[in-house]
Amino acid sequence: MTGQFLRSYEVDILLNDEPHYKGSIHDDAVARARGYKAALIPGAFVYGHISRGAIESWGQAWAERGAMSARFRKPVYNHDKITVHLDALVDDGAFVRSQAQVVNGDGDVVATGWVALAHKPVTPPQPESLTLLPSPKTPPPIKAGELPVGAPLHSRDRILTAEDFAGSLVAFAETHPIYADPGFVHSGMLMRTAMGDVNSGWKFPAAIVLVETETQHFRPVYPGQSIRTAGTIAEIYERKGKHHFVSEEVLLADGQPAARFRRTQIYG
Repeated sequence: MTGQFLRSYEVDILLNDEPHYKGSIHDDAVARARGYKAALIPGAFVYGHISRGAIESWGQAWAERGAMSARFRKPVYNHDKITVHLDALVDDGAFVRSQAQVVNGDGDVVATGWVALAHKPVTPPQPESLTLLPSPKTPPPIKAGELPVGAPLHSRDRILTAEDFAGSLVAFAETHPIYADPGFVHSGMLMRTAMGDVNSGWKFPAAIVLVETETQHFRPVYPGQSIRTAGTIAEIYERKGKHHFVSEEVLLADGQPAARFRRTQIYG
């Protein structure tokens, strides 16, 4: 795993027509009425577009022992064209890593991060050490600043269907052949799934905004597997009048850890 690469690729951003976007800030008409030039793109999609470079570089190995980080610095809008830049590889002894930068059509840096591949498989947490709690039927309301550190996360118990899988590839505008053969699930979908589980555990005082995420993969996930999320609220803090929480999450497929996420979100 030696050598270098330096590459860039462009992505034309276009939200698919998902019903739950209607009436939200991810709807062009609503966003423009609030003074934005178009619908705001969820950070998970920018994350997914960064991961494309990792798959192109390392293939299935990245789904088995890859890692990445993304920090979202400025909004990305529907119909934007973004360019993902991946820098030369650096070997730190445990990982080979490339710094990533995402730039919009105006030349503004909208996201930064890195993609990496471990030299050898990374040991996942033991499944028996994880607590699985069902999502509440009625999520309890939580006030800004009062989310308890150490609180366990909740999760839906569901089968990831072929329709879910196909829909995710459309949402990420992903056409890489590796998602047809051997057909494992897109990293962006895994992160969105865990995020949906975590955010379904409480009724937050404001819309959730993804700020930063860091990922470690342990094994590929395939359609037909049972998906759960376990973890805790690791940290809460206030910055510039905004309340943030950091969650430590493990996504399990058929009861085995497939990926770990450490994610920061604004919630009030």
